[in-house]
Parts: sequence; structure tokens; C-alpha cells
Amino acid sequence: MYAQQYLGSVEAAEDVVQEVFIHFWESRPYNEIAINLRSYIYQSVRNASLNQLKATSRVQFGSIDEIPEISTGEMLDESDWNEYIQEIYQNVDLLPPRTREIFVAVVLENQKYKDVAEKMHISVNTVKTSLSRGLAFLRSNLSKEGKLILSLLTIF
Repeated sequence: MYAQQYLGSVEAAEDVVQEVFIHFWESRPYNEIAINLRSYIYQSVRNASLNQLKATSRVQFGSIDEIPEISTGEMLDESDWNEYIQEIYQNVDLLPPRTREIFVAVVLENQKYKDVAEKMHISVNTVKTSLSRGLAFLRSNLSKEGKLILSLLTIF
């Protein structure tokens, strides 16, 4: 499915395509379309998919009470810290090679998107998209504490 190339999930892609067709039916733009209808639909699905990616990739803040180490004033000891860092690195190793390379360059080596794009001979948008997909994968696979540490890594 075309939208799945952007979103990475069959369910999200189906939702986007359904929304595009509902909007298309309700607004009835097909009477005013001067270009190929097929091209119009593909462009609409592409735009809706990118909008969906943009909406879901925004930083989301949860309640601080959900993080017991912070809410109770306890600090992670070194062994716990190392365990969570190890969890992050193990999951980074599961990323596809190019996504892993982009993640390491941007997050761990603090390189700019533009520099990574030039080095890898890809567009800046490809860097952003790959990084977003990599972060989404990591967030879905990490423990709550691992997600917290990952968030700290991506902030600084």
C-alpha cells in the first residue's frame, strides 16, 4: 500500500487512505480536478500520510508521576543506568542499517541533519524520516526507564 511506505503501519495507512476517500467524497473535488484523478488521489494520500507522520512524531509529555524514579526523588544507581543504556544499544542494533547509521550520527554523535544528509548522499527529509521511524521503533520496544533515558539523549 502506498501510504504504508510513509507510515510503516498497515493500520495507520488504511486509516489515512480511508480519511482521504471520505474527504474526497464529502468535498466532491472531482468535478474541479484538471489533472489525472489517479495522480490527485496519490498526492492526497501522500500529503495526508506526511501530515499523520508530523502529528505523531511530536514530543508527547506524560505525567511525571508515571516515572517513579523521578517522582519519588530516587536516583538510578550506576548498575541500573548501565542496564538501561545497554537496553537502548541492543535495540539500536535492531534498527535497519541506514536508520541505525542516521540515529547514531544525529543522536549519539550530535551531527546536524544537513551534514548527515550530505555524508550519506540523501536528502535532509530522508534523514528526518529515518530518524523519526527509528525513534518510533525504539519507543515501542524500550521499557519505561529506557524511554526516559532515550528522551534525555534526544534532548541534549
